[in-house]
Amino acid sequence: MKPINSNWFVRARLKSRHIPLLAALGDTGNLNRAAVGLGISQPAISKLLKELEDGLGVELFERHARGVVPTLYGEAMIRHARRMLNTLDSAYSEVDALRHGQQGHVRIGTILTPCAELLPEVIRLAKQRFPALEITIRTGSSRDLLAILDDGELDFLVARFSAGSHQDNLYFEPLAKEPLQICARAGLIEGPMSRAELNAADWVLPPTGSVLRQEFDALFQRVGMRPPRKVVNAENLLMVTTLVEKDDMLTVLPRDVLAHYARYGMLAEIEVDASIDADLNQGLMAYGIITKTPHQLSPAAVGVLDLLRTTAAGMGLGTKESSSPVAE
Repeated sequence: MKPINSNWFVRARLKSRHIPLLAALGDTGNLNRAAVGLGISQPAISKLLKELEDGLGVELFERHARGVVPTLYGEAMIRHARRMLNTLDSAYSEVDALRHGQQGHVRIGTILTPCAELLPEVIRLAKQRFPALEITIRTGSSRDLLAILDDGELDFLVARFSAGSHQDNLYFEPLAKEPLQICARAGLIEGPMSRAELNAADWVLPPTGSVLRQEFDALFQRVGMRPPRKVVNAENLLMVTTLVEKDDMLTVLPRDVLAHYARYGMLAEIEVDASIDADLNQGLMAYGIITKTPHQLSPAAVGVLDLLRTTAAGMGLGTKESSSPVAE
């Protein structure tokens, strides 16, 4: 980068006051009217103009009894002065918008269930209120999302807190548990499935070690059954739903996620033994909003987080006053 002293505007002693001066003279063609518009005296404006012309080494305006007329050089400087003023106005507007959370980039990490109802509504409202706001949604397991949040790549999460994360700067606001449902492609199975049929079926399930898989295996054990052995492990939801649709497999999904696919006739709930169904309805551990130290959030992230809390409350999820540290 070249030294600033080599720039022409430094050598010409260009001042910030010269820019509105050029625009005012271009608009009025008169020193007195330009002086009034700028709130300075006519001698002061004459001095500023002379400074600018001396610095550039050219005549910018021809002086006449009734005013001033820009020369070829003056027309060029007026054009660029107007552009500079417009750019500065835009810069202030952008900074002001950022300060009020109307522009910027908000990065949200989420588990599966909030993608069905909660987050789509939050995004709809955010785009209405902040049309220029860029929003990124990243899905994954709670464990992976917590690590990404800790790295600073996400602003906040809608996920479950993992006590093994060993992070003491997180705040958790519980929203809801996730009731689970066993499902298959629509029309595959009529009537309830027995325990033996469930155990013998082909399944596509989250990988071993995930929260949902742990809960699924524990459910079978709590009702005195061995977990199914014919299992394909898959974490990607598109792969899960495709396998269920094409290979006549069963899976387990959060209720709200299943409801989304059921509306399009893709998946349907499977009737199961009453003891299993009751256990499924207990749901996973609660998910909620996870943030780092609140003052680290940008104004844009604070605005979207407020919308998330309001929307969740409107859906009967959580409470606005439930924020608390997750580790001491």
